[in-house]
Amino acid sequence: SSAEEPSGPVTDDGFNWIKTMNEAKVKPCTVNKLEVVGNEKTKPKVILRELEEVKQAQNLEEMWEKVNSALAELEDLGIFKSVLAVLDVGPEDKPNTADVTITVEETKGYGLQSGVFVQGSEATAEISGQLKNQLGYAETFDVTFSKSNLSSGKYSVSWQDPRFWGTKSQLQAQLFRTSQSFQTFSSYSENSTGVGVDWLSPGGVHKLGYQLAWRELFCSSHTTATADAAPGALSQIRASREVLQQAGHNVKSSLTHTAVMDTREAVGAILATGVAAQLTSEISGIGIDPRVARFVREEVEVVSEFPLTFLKNWEASLELRVKGGVLLPWGQERFSKPTYISDRFFLGGTADLRGFHVKGVGPTAQRRAGNTSGGGGGGGEAASAGGGDEAGHRDALGGDVMFSAKAAVNFEIPFAPSLKSAGIYGHVYGNAGNCVGLTGYGSDQLRSVLKDLKSKTRASLGVGVVWPSPVGKLEANYCVVKRAQVHDKWRNGFHFGFSTSGLDFRR
Repeated sequence: SSAEEPSGPVTDDGFNWIKTMNEAKVKPCTVNKLEVVGNEKTKPKVILRELEEVKQAQNLEEMWEKVNSALAELEDLGIFKSVLAVLDVGPEDKPNTADVTITVEETKGYGLQSGVFVQGSEATAEISGQLKNQLGYAETFDVTFSKSNLSSGKYSVSWQDPRFWGTKSQLQAQLFRTSQSFQTFSSYSENSTGVGVDWLSPGGVHKLGYQLAWRELFCSSHTTATADAAPGALSQIRASREVLQQAGHNVKSSLTHTAVMDTREAVGAILATGVAAQLTSEISGIGIDPRVARFVREEVEVVSEFPLTFLKNWEASLELRVKGGVLLPWGQERFSKPTYISDRFFLGGTADLRGFHVKGVGPTAQRRAGNTSGGGGGGGEAASAGGGDEAGHRDALGGDVMFSAKAAVNFEIPFAPSLKSAGIYGHVYGNAGNCVGLTGYGSDQLRSVLKDLKSKTRASLGVGVVWPSPVGKLEANYCVVKRAQVHDKWRNGFHFGFSTSGLDFRR
């Protein structure tokens, strides 16, 4: 808390309170004693290590600034209800010193959270339980369970240390078991069991992770009734040949590094100005097991936002966003078999190409059941609305090379101050993007990839409303697809979607 200082003398005898305080703030003063009270579970060293810089203070003003900074760090640990500090005069035999007392009130140390998330046609219910600071080191144990209406689910147990080795970096270890259903998009499901370790640098600029996972891809049978069949149904594997070839087990042993640069600053109530970039590099194939997937995966995203000052009565800005990625297999048999489908890039949906369905853009293959006409490509001329009837009988395969771009004018919604105060704004946007496969490193293959990326680029335009909620962006858009390919899945009209990005601006 802070108090307003008097603007003039306090007494009639000439005593000037402001002058006296200003002199006292710069007068030499050091810490005589640091004391912590109120910590029942938390180890004293967990609190005292946040106060190390306080000991370096040379005057009262510097000491108070460092104490305030330390209090903010303690609150960020998430284990205290309140944190207070009192500075008092040191003992008479130690002039120019101060005693610092930190009083903390600990939280109960456990919590239970639940929620429901919707992405496209999939709704997921999640429940998680946490134990915090039970050992007194500000650690967090978390157990999470989730299940969706499409049979996807996750079970995980994790541990996190917010001050790894006494530094301001974080370490998290996790055991997990995930089941993901991609039957709607690609006619397969995947189970993954493994361990992961992530290290986050101070300030979150760098993240380094390792994951070891045993992955199983399987294609479920699809029940189909026929006119000449006996009562009941026939079970068929509807997955395309390209997906069936990947069925089975493989091992992923990979190192991942993510670097983030962000110079953006808040401007007004809803906008930001500046540039941010994120680069994610992954190399898989660590180990001697022949089933280890070997690849290098690079993904980069850049976003810039600048205010439009000519609209003086309303807040408005120009947002430019570009994302690209490449998946490169390595090893002696790098092109003897295709890259693993779950490691590839997919496009479509609110996150990148509005107006297109989730995973509705890129290479596809004809499913075995249903319509059997058509080839396995993803090219062709512009499609009719919805991508044609055949689009629903094809598996999305993803691509090894991808790019997407967005240009948007973001603006406050006129005559709606309540929406502005909630951070909700409107936008007029244009999207473009494409993803293709890679068959080799030769000059002919690379020229073919570049040609396809350019000639088969998809594009859409639209207008909508955006709410940057704490868990991601919620959008309601009216979309018009201007350029699509014959097997794409898309629709003109209203779309509602949710997206997350590591570069979403947090106020």
